[in-house]
Amino acid sequence: MYCTDVESWGRKVITKFKKDEILFYLTYIILYISLFIGDVYNIGGMDILARYLRIGSYILIFISCINMRLKKKDFFWMVTILMVTLLYGVKTGDLYWSVLILLIYNSKKVDIERVYKTSSRIIAIGVISVLALCMFGVLPDILTSRNTVEHINYNRHSFGFYHSNVLPLSIFYLEVYYICIVKEKIRNNVIVLFVLLAGATNTFCHSRNALILSLALSLFVVFAKQMKKDKHKILYRTTVLSIPCMSIFSFSMMFLLLKGGIWNTIDVFFSGRFRLAIFKMRRIGLHLINIMSNESFVNDNITYVNGKDLSTIALDNGYLYIILRYGILFLFVYFLIAYRLAKKSKENICVLGALIAVFIANFIDNDLVDYSFLPFIIWAFNDFRADAIIKNVKEKVDGIYKGK
Repeated sequence: MYCTDVESWGRKVITKFKKDEILFYLTYIILYISLFIGDVYNIGGMDILARYLRIGSYILIFISCINMRLKKKDFFWMVTILMVTLLYGVKTGDLYWSVLILLIYNSKKVDIERVYKTSSRIIAIGVISVLALCMFGVLPDILTSRNTVEHINYNRHSFGFYHSNVLPLSIFYLEVYYICIVKEKIRNNVIVLFVLLAGATNTFCHSRNALILSLALSLFVVFAKQMKKDKHKILYRTTVLSIPCMSIFSFSMMFLLLKGGIWNTIDVFFSGRFRLAIFKMRRIGLHLINIMSNESFVNDNITYVNGKDLSTIALDNGYLYIILRYGILFLFVYFLIAYRLAKKSKENICVLGALIAVFIANFIDNDLVDYSFLPFIIWAFNDFRADAIIKNVKEKVDGIYKGK
């Protein structure tokens, strides 16, 4: 009875702790929504709304920092890194890294499961809202084709989003978030639901990469519990090495593609994204740290191999985007994130599989600096442990009883 009461008390302490983090969650929700809006088809005022929401989140995160109680060492490092990122932001017009640093320090003691739940709800409500607005004609259903040299019919529906890949990838990330929340307590009927949703969206959106990822992840988690413990080590090492290996391969593809042959076949399978990256690289070059402004980076003026004039090139590979937009050195930040995520999930085989799937998804898409990858960055540097809080409460109660 005593143990149960203490655990209940511990849970109440955790709940109260969460209430003290309202400002962080408010900041996170506003920032997440503003980034999500970036995937919605722009009907005129959407980008303005997203910009004001981002500004609001910036103000809130700076206010939140005032209430932080950090040790002198942590405060020194936060200020130092913040100053460096702010200088970078002034030069490039990109404040993402400054806001990310403040968000990380404000989220160190928050319950990461709630972060994933909050993110899931925003995506779910956002997807339903966009589909409803599309159905009523407020948002257009854009028909897109695969971006390859060969001509392909425009038969891929976007359903209110700016591209047909957004909806299928949103379903994929919802499944990943679910796995990160429940860990080994995965329900097969929920996984079946995600498979059905992935299949249904693929029927209209024809996003084969998202479908393959969703099916592969679903099959993996269904059979994961039957795997032996020694398989955990293999998955752990794979998770740690996923980002470095895919970064190296992505970077190498821009040079291997020039040899033609099988490398050209691989690029065609991936919808010509590496050939497009070559055009981008030739214009902006390679840098250890790229201090180019956002406008200069985005605005292209090239003639593609099919004769089409491109005013901007979308880099549908997260690792190449980081290399070309921010510089090679920034990749080491993501190497660290992969290592910390793998270490935190060492005993959760399903979560390790989900992380690998996310890293693979960024080989065919660019979410490393977007809302869908934000919870993983926060988790990588998060220090919250519910069991540690409850244990601390028990120790204090024991001390009170012994004092009596």
